[in-house]
Amino acid sequence: MSTQRVCWTMAWCGLLLHPLAGCGTVKTSGTSRTGTEQLLLTNAWDSALARVDFRPLTGVPVYLDTTNASAVDQGWVVSSIRQAMLSQGVLLRSKPEQAQWIVEARVGVYGTDSSNWLLGIPQTTIPQTITGMPAGTIPEMSLVKKNDQQGTAKLAMFAYDRTSGQLVWNSGTMLAVATAKDMYVGGVGPIQSGTIRGGTDFVGIRLPMTSEGADPNSEMSTRSAPPFSTPPVRQVPANSDMDSFSP
Repeated sequence: MSTQRVCWTMAWCGLLLHPLAGCGTVKTSGTSRTGTEQLLLTNAWDSALARVDFRPLTGVPVYLDTTNASAVDQGWVVSSIRQAMLSQGVLLRSKPEQAQWIVEARVGVYGTDSSNWLLGIPQTTIPQTITGMPAGTIPEMSLVKKNDQQGTAKLAMFAYDRTSGQLVWNSGTMLAVATAKDMYVGGVGPIQSGTIRGGTDFVGIRLPMTSEGADPNSEMSTRSAPPFSTPPVRQVPANSDMDSFSP
């Protein structure tokens, strides 16, 4: 049974049981950034980075230039690039003058979006200007309420020869998304799904699904591949490490 079908089945059940329904809320964070936001961004980044093939760079001393790889999770972004390169056998150098090729990384997109959907009566403020009616606020009364969040990451990398300036490698542009969805039925919930959760939960209880983590509306499910899809590390002979490289 798909996630969408489960959600709508529970929606109908919620409507039938609405007179008995309670109220559910989610405390998203006590810190400046929510854990959901950070998972959306870093999972989308990992998915995009996992598609980069660094193997054409092996065997040559390389310096990684991350000047243009700026993002709110700077440490994670830069460190994950280094890990992916090392895992695929790239010979990294700490200084440009020690390298033959310079790899430049850049971040095009690194952010989140959200959308909300409500079936019912939204919260309404009654102004004092209406005669015979006191000012106040009518609380929200929802039959079904849904909140969708999406994290998007876009990256691109290229390498050039430090001496000649000639382009030697281009990763192409990698784009990936991660999703998080929260749904309330008759005030009961949340029913949580999305690629960062790897399944569907109802008030913290995992619902048995036949397609765990598969979200047909997302560009990439973070469960479809490990954080780094890497081939076996190439065994480079010691004399090709070029520690004494001089341009």
